Amino acid sequence: MNKPLAFVLSVCVLLACGAVMRDASAQDGTQQPGQPTQAKVWIQNRGDTEAVPVSIQNLASAPPLQVEVTGIPTVTIGPASVLQERVARQSWEYRQVNIAPGQDPITVLNAAGADGWETTGVALANQGQTVVVMKRPR
Repeated sequence: MNKPLAFVLSVCVLLACGAVMRDASAQDGTQQPGQPTQAKVWIQNRGDTEAVPVSIQNLASAPPLQVEVTGIPTVTIGPASVLQERVARQSWEYRQVNIAPGQDPITVLNAAGADGWETTGVALANQGQTVVVMKRPR
């Protein structure tokens, strides 16, 4: 008589556990599978070397985020640090480089790059030449 009773009790326990597991699904109560769940993020920095960069994008229709900051980070600039600031707009000088057919463009562009020039545009000219427009700060 104990075996059938133990069997019935174990089946009842298994059914109850299955019902609890089904109700507490990983979907956090979404209506249908595949719907997004509520985002929950916890970032904990345990030291100065564990800073975690965070980028939040596409929040046009989302409610504002609530952020809890624990501890106040200290930012110091030592005497050896040099801060540069630019008061006026950056002025540029421009240069045109013509690359003839058969000429190695990498050699020409590396030589110009060593002088601080960077490519801003490329065009094909009439005689098969490639015209590269370059700029550098004045």
